[in-house]
Amino acid sequence: MATDSAVVPDGADRPAVFASSSGSLRDWLAVIAVGMGVFAFTTTEMAPIGLLPAMSRDLGVSEGTVGLSVTLYGAIAGLFAPVLTVATRRLDRRRLLLLVLCVFIAGNVFTALSSSYTVLLVSRLLTGFAHGVMWSIAASIAIRLVSSDQAVRATAVVFSGISIASVVGVPFGTFIGQSNWRIAFWAIAGIGVLILAAVIFFVPSLEPRAVVRLAELPKLLRDGNLRIATLVTAAVVIGHFAAYTYVAPFLEQDAGIPSGWVSALLLLYGVAGVVGNFAGGAAARALRTATLVCILLLITAVVLLVVNGRWHPGTVALLLVWGIAYAALPVCLQTLVFASAPQAPEAATSLYICAFNVSIALGALAGGWVVDASGPSAVMFLGAGFGVVAALLMTRYRIARPE
Repeated sequence: MATDSAVVPDGADRPAVFASSSGSLRDWLAVIAVGMGVFAFTTTEMAPIGLLPAMSRDLGVSEGTVGLSVTLYGAIAGLFAPVLTVATRRLDRRRLLLLVLCVFIAGNVFTALSSSYTVLLVSRLLTGFAHGVMWSIAASIAIRLVSSDQAVRATAVVFSGISIASVVGVPFGTFIGQSNWRIAFWAIAGIGVLILAAVIFFVPSLEPRAVVRLAELPKLLRDGNLRIATLVTAAVVIGHFAAYTYVAPFLEQDAGIPSGWVSALLLLYGVAGVVGNFAGGAAARALRTATLVCILLLITAVVLLVVNGRWHPGTVALLLVWGIAYAALPVCLQTLVFASAPQAPEAATSLYICAFNVSIALGALAGGWVVDASGPSAVMFLGAGFGVVAALLMTRYRIARPE
């Protein structure tokens, strides 16, 4: 498809990878296929969380040891995303997407067949490598498939895979894996095969663009806006996961929510996230303002959850606000990254993904220290504190005005 330059929301230069032709039904089906890929990767990343007891018993290791497979998966995905994205920079993006999905399918098959914890860990690390590449190329592929005025919506469709995985994928995997945890990973591998077929049928050949060498990645961060977008991502994600990782004990102990209700509330949170994801796609047309508003809403919701005490309607409402605000942010932040580095969107995205995934681990780790020392309410204030840092950083993002 031909491409040209346009103007992004708030006047910043739109990346040249945005397509100029009208998106057909086939193009949007291709975008949905990419979004389903993100859904599948997110599902397999988090699937062990709901299957820890069964996996622990079957493999003869502790639940904490099995949980390490989740932590290492995220770390590998984040740390190797820039390296692998650069290493595959000359591959046709359709071929790279197919390769990534094949690795995903193989990784989940090996996980399902794991005869020991060592085999499980190797299979998870294999899938983690593919995960980092998938996240780096997914949005940049999607925006090349549609018209320039639909690019933000395409980004929202891709990132809706994350929210849908939280609402549908992970609970479904947990449900079908209760009798035998391996069935869940066989099912995820099967979903991968269907997505692979959709990509083969709908996604056209896409030549690589903006080839970047590994040594040039640090140079990208010399751009003030990209540096700010990356730091905002890190602060938001650390703050969110510091608080959200321990939201269940907060709801039970400090908000007085009966334990039987917690899973239902988290499901509602996930549904709100799907809404927030597409709201972020619409609001991202006022890019800087939308990002800042979402961060402020997140801060407000987290702080008021503590102030609200045990008034249950208030707790439910604030959880929904939190879910909407946070789920809108990946769309806004990814669009910020594209606008900040139009000359190298995939390389810039790999830095964004690195910051995102490493910050998940850092947030959970920091939250664990605080919750052990001071309790669940304290960790909510920690999350809000990182949100304040993100908001202050965001005020320094400068929108380039067209001449």
